[in-house]
Amino acid sequence: MTGLIVFISNFARMYGTHDIPKQRIPLSKKNKKWREGCVDAFINISKFGLSERRSRLKSLYEYYNGTIDETDYKYVLKPYGKTRANFPSKLRNYPIIKPIIDLLLGEKAKRPLNYTVTVKNADSVSQKEDAKKQALFAQVQKMYLSKLAENEDLDIPQSEEEIQLPPQIVEEFDRTYVDNRAITGQKAINYIMHQEEMYDKFQRGFFDYLVTGEVYSHKGVRRNEPFYEVLNPLDIDYDKDPDIEFVEDGDWSIIRKFSHASTIIDNLGDYLTPEQVLELENPQHMSTESYLLYRSEATGADDNIARNRLIEVVTVYWKSRKRIGFVEYIDENTGMMEMMQVDEGFRMPADMKERGAKIKYEWVNEVWQGTKIDGRFYVKISPISNQRTSLDNPSICKLPINGRKYSDINAQNISLVSLGVPFQLNYNIFKYRMELAIARSKDIIAQFDINMIPKKWDMDKFMYFVEGTGIAWVDYNKEGIQLSPQHQSVLDMSIKTIDQYLGLLESIMQEWEKISGVNRQRQGSIGTYEGKATSQQAIVQSSHITEDLFRKFSRFEQRELQGLLDYSKEAWITGKKAMYVMPDMNSQFLEVDAFEHMESEYGVFISDSGRDQDKLQQAKGLSQSMIQNGVPASAVLDLFDTENYAGIKDKITKAEKAQKELEQQQQQAQQQAQIEQQKTAQMKIQQDAIDKEKDRQLEIEVALIKAEASDADDRLDIEMEKMQRQFELKERELNLKQQALDKEGDLRPDGV
Repeated sequence: MTGLIVFISNFARMYGTHDIPKQRIPLSKKNKKWREGCVDAFINISKFGLSERRSRLKSLYEYYNGTIDETDYKYVLKPYGKTRANFPSKLRNYPIIKPIIDLLLGEKAKRPLNYTVTVKNADSVSQKEDAKKQALFAQVQKMYLSKLAENEDLDIPQSEEEIQLPPQIVEEFDRTYVDNRAITGQKAINYIMHQEEMYDKFQRGFFDYLVTGEVYSHKGVRRNEPFYEVLNPLDIDYDKDPDIEFVEDGDWSIIRKFSHASTIIDNLGDYLTPEQVLELENPQHMSTESYLLYRSEATGADDNIARNRLIEVVTVYWKSRKRIGFVEYIDENTGMMEMMQVDEGFRMPADMKERGAKIKYEWVNEVWQGTKIDGRFYVKISPISNQRTSLDNPSICKLPINGRKYSDINAQNISLVSLGVPFQLNYNIFKYRMELAIARSKDIIAQFDINMIPKKWDMDKFMYFVEGTGIAWVDYNKEGIQLSPQHQSVLDMSIKTIDQYLGLLESIMQEWEKISGVNRQRQGSIGTYEGKATSQQAIVQSSHITEDLFRKFSRFEQRELQGLLDYSKEAWITGKKAMYVMPDMNSQFLEVDAFEHMESEYGVFISDSGRDQDKLQQAKGLSQSMIQNGVPASAVLDLFDTENYAGIKDKITKAEKAQKELEQQQQQAQQQAQIEQQKTAQMKIQQDAIDKEKDRQLEIEVALIKAEASDADDRLDIEMEKMQRQFELKERELNLKQQALDKEGDLRPDGV
């Protein structure tokens, strides 16, 4: 029964109708019959199950995993049409492809993914000029308040920022200005990158790209969130123009998967009726191909159960046509001619007709989607919500499926694994032949006549004396036996070609490394007498060969990030608020304004990862000198958490700024300490002068007392002189204190 179903399915695909329903029709005529007919037509013209592409791609994965298909070695194992049993050798796989692929995967995991979001809206320049005017006005206002405070002695609080001249303001503004919409877009793509685990998915896509030379993805909106998935190259078929490079610019694409009912409900549960969900428990569209692709051994299930539980889900995307209108009218407020885009069902208002408004219709492309489940259910057949059109050309739209091939220009596509298959086959064959040669090798053998064994001795006793004493005892007096003097001889059965086999294996490895671009120096195998400069030059030359692989895949990554940012507009149509943690443990907050996000036309740019990686390593190499120059170790360690050169440059700039501020604080502290020392010394001098004056005054008072005791008549004069002396002393103390205060004011840095 299953074989009959497969035969009928294949027959229908080969000889069934391939006529695609007419696409340039009004939306009112695109009824249920038309929609289901489009889905069936594109499924019928696809090449699933009929072409050799799927089996060829599957064999490339097996070559990477080391699975041996003996049909490739038939001419070796059956040179005369038959296979001999109990041969002293067995064909095995000695992988030389896998280490090269794994090394490139490891390099890809360490290469930085530097992406920058910009705004391509036409008003971005005018908004920048407005912001520049506001910055100039704020600086001029600050300068005016400063001059006013100086002239009129007003107590106006001053800002800690340095007042800059207009040319300095313009230069600083042009260097640091970033559109707020670009900041929002950057945070949005950062959030999507972490939410959808994009780094791991890009790594898986790069693996497919190396093995098959093809990489495909599917993105869109699912349950109000952008989603992204890397597709198995065996599950996709498409048709694109010869001159376009990416699948998303093609005419149609199809995804065919075999999934369980639970997966289908997770992804399409909103579009299934309760009756359809119930019928998924008993699928009818069975396929032996699904069982071959997803073997039951993977789950350990019974063959029939594993085959029957997988349900075919085919999702079709194609470009249809729709009719749109362009209305030209005169704006009442400005009096200028304006234009707006309307759908085909638009009816011109009477007041616009009176003002001479005109409408012009045009047919443009529109992406449609449809899903067929189990060969029975048609769901979600409609235009996709986000057409990803261009403001300049409304006919440009992109499919939700994207992908590219490595080298398919005027020839069949190739991959790194496909280039290595001939070398892998020859390597295994030479290993097989060398094992046979080793099995044939018997070393040097001494040939003795069996009649040389003495009478009444057995073979074991004879071999015992030969191996124990090195003497072969011979009985020449055996009756009826005549031994020839040349009875002993030596046979050399050792194989002289093993070194030649080793040389052949080494030559295969060198040729494979030359083709792949990954030489032994790049793999970490450095010769004993190779210098540092020679090894580095070999690694650099090797990287030039493989750089094209990384460059093409980086261009694919740019398209993917651009598409996810576009689909986030549809997903976050009511706005979005979220918080996520970056790899350096910094918390980032996302707050998206729905209107601003919808009206923004973003552009994603990815820099040259190879050049950035070199600059990244050179920047990190400065860590030793930075620590020696006084930069804190915590600031230096923070550099290693940054995966892009721009981030390291920004953090180094901040570290230098912090170092300068620290040096300024240290200088101010030293100046303050010097002032305190000078102040202490001056106070000590003043105190010494006061103490000396007090001692002199004491001596005077003692002399006066003595004089008073000797001469009572002159007492009045002595009292008057004593009062005069006290007055002069007080006056001198006041003068000394005033001088000390004046000198303290002169020593202050601000002169106050």
